[in-house]
Amino acid sequence: MEAQFLEAICLASVEILGEKEAFQALKGLGMSSFSTLDPGRFTMERYGRELAKHYDDQVAAGLLIRIGRASLIFLRRYYETIGALGAIDNRLKPIERRFPDSFKVLAGEISGEMGTKVETSAEDALTYHWRLDAPEQDFEPYYHFGLLEEFCNWLDSRKDYQIVYAPQGPEEKAAELTIHVREKE
Repeated sequence: MEAQFLEAICLASVEILGEKEAFQALKGLGMSSFSTLDPGRFTMERYGRELAKHYDDQVAAGLLIRIGRASLIFLRRYYETIGALGAIDNRLKPIERRFPDSFKVLAGEISGEMGTKVETSAEDALTYHWRLDAPEQDFEPYYHFGLLEEFCNWLDSRKDYQIVYAPQGPEEKAAELTIHVREKE
């Protein structure tokens, strides 16, 4: 994992939890300040478990959704390819090209960053799949849920988005989020 990606997650955590609470959870991973951030010790799954110790599982999942949403602004700053998706040439692409192309860019930048492989696919022009292939899937999908929610709204605020995540059974090594794009009513 790159330090920039971890820093984006930490900055988003500070924004959502406040500095004291964010670093209290990170302390459980051996990181007590920005100078001690270590990508080798951080996984979103471990961070979710630390949050669950301080709160509970449902609150941790909700916080990860909010942290995912808040991290997009930092990812746009740190990764030129993600930030470039806001350029007018991408925004003028028809939706059936803009969304799959943009999801592939985002997935390409974050795939492997948290020990997770991310794959995208399009079912049709308005239904997309975001598949996470990781050893454990208790908390990490909630971060991706929030990230995708914010990403979709940033790409096109004129549409409504429904993101569906159905937790898999313990034998399943992958989680899938389905994104439905709809016209606003």
